[in-house]
Amino acid sequence: MRKANKKSQEKEARRAWKKTAVVVGFVCVGVVVAVVAMNSDWLTAHSAVSESTGQETEVSPAPNTVPAILRVTPATDRIAPLDRCQLICEAEDDDGDALTYTWVASQGDVFGDGATIEWGAPGTEGLFRLSVTVDDGGGGTAEYSTTLRVKENYAPEFVSVPAFTEGIRPGESAYIPCSAQDADGDVVTYEWNATHGELFGEGSSVVWLAPAESGSYLVTVFARDTYGGESRRDVLINVTPATSPRLGRFVVKAIDHDMLQFEADVWEIFQSRSCSVKCMVVEGDEPFTYMWTVDQGELTADGATARWDAPEERGPATISVDVTDVNGNTTTGIVLMYVETCTCAF
Repeated sequence: MRKANKKSQEKEARRAWKKTAVVVGFVCVGVVVAVVAMNSDWLTAHSAVSESTGQETEVSPAPNTVPAILRVTPATDRIAPLDRCQLICEAEDDDGDALTYTWVASQGDVFGDGATIEWGAPGTEGLFRLSVTVDDGGGGTAEYSTTLRVKENYAPEFVSVPAFTEGIRPGESAYIPCSAQDADGDVVTYEWNATHGELFGEGSSVVWLAPAESGSYLVTVFARDTYGGESRRDVLINVTPATSPRLGRFVVKAIDHDMLQFEADVWEIFQSRSCSVKCMVVEGDEPFTYMWTVDQGELTADGATARWDAPEERGPATISVDVTDVNGNTTTGIVLMYVETCTCAF
């Protein structure tokens, strides 16, 4: 009886185990089916990738980026008629393409090519447009225009410069002021030079310390504007240990014409015209001797009077005369001339 019960229990255990195995099997199958369902898209894509068609896949090219012009910079903001001005175009391209530059001017001429060129201004004053087109070779372009000003520049003119009619002693000092004006309203700067003695100071006035040796010395001052305009004036100072001849104003007269005028310590004369220059001595021991020189034009001298024939070129000229008294003391006087080539100046 006990054996029969034992066998019956073993059969029931086997039936229970089989049912559990079946349930576990169904559960595993369900899990597999669910996993497959959730990854069906990946399996399909993987299958598609795995199946090689033997054809190359086409890749679309990146779009071209147009170049950008950062700035166009002229070398100056004012250009004289018929003068040249350098311009620089600064541009960049994000693609690193090689850039070409095409320049077009409303008037005037373009010299050179590339990012840096020179523009030749026309002969008239005014505002003129200059344009540049930058091309990257891939269909991308950029354009930039700038306005250039053409205007004649007028050099500064001296208003006052002292004349030292009496000499100073060796080692003494002389205060030399001057002033100049610019018709364009430009800032005026001054530069002083002296081949002998010493200069102290800067700007529109200096102090000159005379050398120990007697003689006639020049102190030169230049007045300049910011656009290259320049005027020059020489200041003559006589250094002597004793009394030397004292000179008065020179008498300057035109010869057979009326195109001679005096303005701001300078005589203006028309080109190729002539004038007489007489040196006046107001104090000193006679007799006097006169030694005349000039740096431009032709000079013919006879004692205290000289004839000067102006050159054809426009510009300054300096007539000098050394006056020596009977004791050997010498004083030098100068006459500043300026040759004009336009009758409108008179």
